[in-house]
Amino acid sequence: MRWGAPPRGGGGGGGGYHVLGVWIPRPIAWLIAAVILMSAFGSLLGRLGIPLLRLSVLVVDQVWSGEVWRLVTWAPLELSPLGLVFGCLLLYFIGPDLLRRWGTRRFFVNFFGGAAVVGAVTCVIGRYVWSDVAAVPHLGLWPMQEAMIIAWAALFSDRQILLFFALPVAGRNLIALTVAITVVMAAMSSFAVFVPHFVAEFLALLYMDVIPVRSAIARGRLAWFQRGYKRRTAKLTRIDRDEPPRWTH
Repeated sequence: MRWGAPPRGGGGGGGGYHVLGVWIPRPIAWLIAAVILMSAFGSLLGRLGIPLLRLSVLVVDQVWSGEVWRLVTWAPLELSPLGLVFGCLLLYFIGPDLLRRWGTRRFFVNFFGGAAVVGAVTCVIGRYVWSDVAAVPHLGLWPMQEAMIIAWAALFSDRQILLFFALPVAGRNLIALTVAITVVMAAMSSFAVFVPHFVAEFLALLYMDVIPVRSAIARGRLAWFQRGYKRRTAKLTRIDRDEPPRWTH
């Protein structure tokens, strides 16, 4: 059970940085820096007339018009000051564990590739299923953060994390609480706004086999091979010998 900062060394990052006396693995520091730069300086540039944020958020109609970079650039944006602070703290606390388990390449592929998949599914929903989803721009660090929480809880089910720095939860309880909080927040504001959150959580549950789709597929394939083997061998006749084969004489 770990309550404090992540241990130094190891991981898939190969070193780290000392930031204000705190040691941060390089890939985690890079991701935190990208989030801060795109969020804080994007807001500043927007006030100066440079539309970085406007060109980065996930707008369904604009994606279908060809602005496919929005499928990725929406994920590191967080315009809420508290959301930005707590999001970066969460990256610092659980990011190194995922980095050690996945390695640098897979860590970034899961984050940004997962963001692209979530963005694509959101655009499909907004285009063909629910038009309210296309009516609002989508951005925020927390959909992918919630997916990372689910992955962390599935990989390290014996560890606890202080939710809101007060409530110790771990494993499947943390997964259930993460989904429940998302449902409550969506009910208080708008379910259409929270579609990327639900998509990210659902995909994380599938990816980590919390919803055992992969296990079910593997069992189905095994059963199919077993049935095929029985069918191919059903007409074979077993021959019992009263004496050993001649080549053993």
